[in-house]
Amino acid sequence: MEFYQSYKAKYHFSLNFYSLFLLITFIPDFIGLPASLFTNGIWLIRAVMGFWLIHKFKKKIFILNWGEKLFLFVTFVYFLNIAIDVFLQNYPIDLGSPIDLIGFFLCVLVAFSFRYEDSFSTKSSYYFFLFTLALGLLIAFFVAIPSPPPLIGRFDANSTVNTINYGKMGCSMAIVAIYGYKNYKFKFSLLIYPLLVLLGIVSIMRSGSRSPVVVLLLVVVFYVLSDYSFLKGLFIVFCSFLILWFSIGVIIQLSEMIESDIVTRLLASIESGDSSGRDGIYLNVLGKIKDSPIFGSFYLISSGIGKGSYPHNYFLEVFMTTGLIGGIPFIVMALLSLIKCFQLLRYKHAAGWIILLFLQSFFYGMFSSNLFSAEDFWGLCFLVLSIDLITARNNFKVNNKVKII
Repeated sequence: MEFYQSYKAKYHFSLNFYSLFLLITFIPDFIGLPASLFTNGIWLIRAVMGFWLIHKFKKKIFILNWGEKLFLFVTFVYFLNIAIDVFLQNYPIDLGSPIDLIGFFLCVLVAFSFRYEDSFSTKSSYYFFLFTLALGLLIAFFVAIPSPPPLIGRFDANSTVNTINYGKMGCSMAIVAIYGYKNYKFKFSLLIYPLLVLLGIVSIMRSGSRSPVVVLLLVVVFYVLSDYSFLKGLFIVFCSFLILWFSIGVIIQLSEMIESDIVTRLLASIESGDSSGRDGIYLNVLGKIKDSPIFGSFYLISSGIGKGSYPHNYFLEVFMTTGLIGGIPFIVMALLSLIKCFQLLRYKHAAGWIILLFLQSFFYGMFSSNLFSAEDFWGLCFLVLSIDLITARNNFKVNNKVKII
C-alpha cells in the first residue's frame, strides 16, 4: 500500500506524460539500440501500471458522474469507428492499421488510471515532473538533431521525439514553470522559475514549430483571465503583449543564436497566411464530412489533400470519423471540460498545473495533433471531468474564510 500511494503521488503522471518519455528516448541514441525497444517498453509499463491502478480503484470505477459517462460514450463510439475502419472497410489504398486501434485503447486505459485523486496533484508529483522535464530539455538543447529535409532551421529532440513533440514539451515546461512561479515558492524560486520558462521558450525555438507559440499564448491568457477578475486579467494580458511586442528584437537575436527558423515561419504565417497546407486539408476534410455526415467516413483522410494523414484538428477529425453520432457528444464534452477548467482555476484547485497541461493538449488539437494517439488529451480530459466541482468550490470558500480570519 505504501508503494501504491507513493507511486501515484510522485511518478504516475511523469511516466505517462512527456518528461520520463523524453529522458528514456535519449538512451537508444546514446547506446546504439533500436528506439522501438524503449518506446514499446514505456507503453508496456504504462499499460501494466494503468491496469494496476484501475484494479486498486475498482470499487469506485463504475460509479461515474455524467461527465465521465459522456467521456465513456465518446471514446466507445470513436473506438468502434476505428475498429470498423481497420477491419471491415475495404479501401483500395493502404489506409488504417490495427496499431492505431491498439494505441487508442491504451490512451483510454491511461485515462481511466487518472480518475482524479489528490495524489496526482501533490507537490511531489509537480516537482518530479518539473525536474525530469527540465533535465530532458536541457539534454535536448545540447544533443538535438536537425530535422530531415525539407525542414530547415528545425530540430528534433532525438531520433524518437520529433520537432512537433519537442516544441510541445518546451511549451509544457514554460506553462508549469509559470504556474509554479505563482503557486509553489521555495528558496531561489524567483530565479529558477524564470530560467525554466526561458528553457521552455528556447526549446520551442529549437523545435522551430509554430503551434507551441500559439498554444502557450492561449493557455497563459486562459489562466490569467480565470485566475484574476476579468478587468484585471485583461489589463495583465494587455501589458504582457506590450512587453512581448517590445521584446521582438531580443527574441529574433536569440532565435538566430540557436539557429532557429521559428521567427521566419511566424512572420510567414502573419504576412502571407502560410499554414503549411492546413487550409487545403481542412477544405478536403469538410468535403468528406459533407459526403457522410451521420456516421462519418474514415478515421484517416482517404483521398485528396492530406491523403493517409489526419485532419490536424480534433473537431474536424471526430466528425470525419464518427459523423454527428460522435461529433456532437464530443463538442459537448469539450465545452464542458473547458468550462470546468475555468471554474477549477478560479477556485485555485490543487490540480491547476495539470489543468493547464490539459488546456495545452486541447489547444494543440486545433493545429497539430490527432485523436487516436492523443494520450495527453484523453487522459487529462478524463481527469478534469472526474473532479468534483462542488467539493472544489466548498474548499475554496473554506480556504478564503480561513485567510480572512
